[in-house]
Amino acid sequence: MKYRIPSLIIFIFLYSCNIKTEEKKVVGSYEMKTFRLESKGACSDDSLACASFKINYPVFTGLPQAALNSLTNEIAKSVSTGNPELDSLSFHEEGKAFIAEYESFVAEYPDNTLGWSFDATVDVALNSDSLLSLVATYESFTGGAHGSYGTHFINLNPKNGKKITLSDLLKPGYEPALTKLGEEAFRSSLELKDSILYSEEGYEFPDGVFTLNDNYGFTNQGIRFVFNIYEIAPYALGSQDFVIPYEKIKDWLK
Repeated sequence: MKYRIPSLIIFIFLYSCNIKTEEKKVVGSYEMKTFRLESKGACSDDSLACASFKINYPVFTGLPQAALNSLTNEIAKSVSTGNPELDSLSFHEEGKAFIAEYESFVAEYPDNTLGWSFDATVDVALNSDSLLSLVATYESFTGGAHGSYGTHFINLNPKNGKKITLSDLLKPGYEPALTKLGEEAFRSSLELKDSILYSEEGYEFPDGVFTLNDNYGFTNQGIRFVFNIYEIAPYALGSQDFVIPYEKIKDWLK
């Protein structure tokens, strides 16, 4: 059954019009927890040859069990180390696997002097009675010239744990308008004039035409999109992060 999210629509509209009103309702509360594992001997300040795995994450109370189960699974996926064989594991299990892989590497290459690290944080960007939007960021290093990092989003209905997408919020046919607004925000964030081709600056889109991806979350200001490293540009250009303000899409709200 299709579910409605009127509180989010009201919330977006009031933010776009800058009207003062009662604080938006929330379904659940949360507190931040930290999970940390280190390789044998731990990681002292004077030792680089170690491995650490750390995740800061929210633990919710007051939500239905279906929503809590969905949150647990999505948080684990959002802070995955990138190993597809570990996608179905909890981050507790993934941390143990990360440490074990490092210790196996050291056993094979005992002269290694570089440590490994994985550090992630899952923050609550928006918490209302109809939408829970979380943003997960991570940094990882497992040797090589440089590490890796990324940003991923979790958008759920806190009442039933179902994923919420743009199609749940916006009227059919919104895609061209949202893409146009996204391109404006993207170019503005990079200070790229309309006359500049993306390929001239090192950005790659199919046929050179800007396209939004599916990596987005909801904030108090608007819909936030992130292109992670290597997605549309080489590592040297970093990730690309921009926001489409709610006030610019209010005509497309259902």
